[in-house]
Amino acid sequence: MPRRRRAASVIGPVVLGLAVTAPLALVALAPRLSQAQTPNLETNPDLLAPALEGNPNNPQSFVSSGGSPTLPPDQAPPTGRFTTPMRFGVTPLYGSPTGFGAGDTGFDSSNTRKRRQLAQAPLAGSTIAPPPEPLFEPVPALSPQTPSIAPAPAPPPEVHPAKAASRPGAILPPPPQMLPISNPPPEVYPLAAASRPGATLPIPPPEDFEGSASTPPPGTPPPNTLPLGAVPHGTLPIAAGDPYEALGIKAGSFLILPAVELSGGYNTNPTHASPTGASSLYLVAAPELHVRSLWSSSSLTADIAGSYTDYQTAFIPSLNVPYLNAKVDGTYDVSRYTKILAELRTIVSTDNPGSPNIIAGLLHLPIDTTVGGTLGAAQEFGRFDVSLKGTIDRSMYSNAELTNGQTGNFDWRAFDQYGGILRLAYEIDPGLKPFVEVAGDTRIHDSPVDINGEDRNSTGESAKFGGTFNFTGSLTGEIAAGYMQRDYVAPLPNVGGVSLDGALLWQATPLTSAKLTAVSAINESVLEGVSAAFSRDVNVEVDHALRTWLIAMAQAGYGHDDYVGLGREDNRYFVAAGLTYKLNRDVQFKATVREDWLTSNFSGVAYSATSFLLTMRLQR
Repeated sequence: MPRRRRAASVIGPVVLGLAVTAPLALVALAPRLSQAQTPNLETNPDLLAPALEGNPNNPQSFVSSGGSPTLPPDQAPPTGRFTTPMRFGVTPLYGSPTGFGAGDTGFDSSNTRKRRQLAQAPLAGSTIAPPPEPLFEPVPALSPQTPSIAPAPAPPPEVHPAKAASRPGAILPPPPQMLPISNPPPEVYPLAAASRPGATLPIPPPEDFEGSASTPPPGTPPPNTLPLGAVPHGTLPIAAGDPYEALGIKAGSFLILPAVELSGGYNTNPTHASPTGASSLYLVAAPELHVRSLWSSSSLTADIAGSYTDYQTAFIPSLNVPYLNAKVDGTYDVSRYTKILAELRTIVSTDNPGSPNIIAGLLHLPIDTTVGGTLGAAQEFGRFDVSLKGTIDRSMYSNAELTNGQTGNFDWRAFDQYGGILRLAYEIDPGLKPFVEVAGDTRIHDSPVDINGEDRNSTGESAKFGGTFNFTGSLTGEIAAGYMQRDYVAPLPNVGGVSLDGALLWQATPLTSAKLTAVSAINESVLEGVSAAFSRDVNVEVDHALRTWLIAMAQAGYGHDDYVGLGREDNRYFVAAGLTYKLNRDVQFKATVREDWLTSNFSGVAYSATSFLLTMRLQR
């Protein structure tokens, strides 16, 4: 059978024609390509290597003289090797060292410290500066003995202080701008350090002090004339963080601190008779209650302390009398700089034994009660504080049973007092605020005249200058000195003199504290021709912690009574010492001994008395 013929392919001749004509075309076009683009091997020997930026005759550089234009001296290529371009007779250095390829602008990526380039001295006999250093140092040809490839010097390892600190023997430089501290003081935690001797602890805030530099209400008894134990008061705290301090009871947003003191004692002269009277045993029950609000703004506090003294021997007049001092303070914050101030107070007491106001023939001492309140506002103007308060007080006297079986009526002694107090203060320092206070009041009696036919209505004025202190760990409280005066209707004489009021607590050492209290008052009198008794009292108390659970106490006081119109002046003194044993937070035991005496320019009134008292205090 005839064989079929395959069709001819055109791919083979086309490929063969291209293979023959392509070289001929390149040979023909070579002259024209050489004329269009001629490589300049002098300025750019390697088209793939980066060119220098700027002026090649004066390039910018990050290195000092003597090194590579882009590499630090310690990282320059060794003699006989180069990075780029390729040249015959020189062994290439493979890899990219640090800083390779960096231009003459931007930042230096070599992370090496720069050295200042020294100016070159001019040539001798010439004023023309020497030519700049060549861009590249001449590279000599390598000898056959030179090794073909040498490893680049490795940079020193970077040392991290945080890691090196854990290696033995590592020495780290001190931090900048810090000096080494020798013998640093240990950190003191108040609660844990309370049981260690010499622990430095803060002291209570000034609002815990008894007394104030403001004008005291009428009827306030002198602080050191009541019998021992009649005025309950706790031992001065040595410092905050006392491990035996009462924890209190939390009721909602209030902290309640109840306590009661049960005492038994002996007094050699409870009636303060001259020169000495009959002695007697006596019992004292003294409850107290303190309430503190736990609000973020505004505040409400209550302090109630009372006592009842019962003598076991029958006396005429009887000295079995109650005592109560209650005060409720409230502050409402209208704004950050404006506050509303309010206070309610009650004082229940009697005339002190030995006072000339006690009428002969009394079987029981008459009880006087003072009820009052204060309402005002305080405003801050930067460092200035201004407060204005109005006061109203009512003093009443109960009837008393006489020795003849009749009842003595003392309603004619009752009176009302209205007053106002203005205080201006300036804060010099957060712990020091001086102030000036002026006050005025008027007393209006229920009866136009007393039993002697004398009009006892009067007006009073006072002005004082003092300061509030709040130096934590040193001195807190406030004290003020000034002048007070009271004008009576003739023929009763006016009363006036220097006054001192306030309370200061000084933390002398971490274990020793001292308290100073001062009270000045013009008290009403019932004696014929006597307008009032101007009384001033100053007391000092020092507490020292022998142990955190054993507190030693010492007290001393002085009082002066001036019966204006009678010419009688009495000087009262007392000293006391005691020891308090704190069994735990709830139970404490106290032992106190006190000596009282009085001297006077009147004969037949001086006396002395000694008393002993054992107390158990229960608190929560």
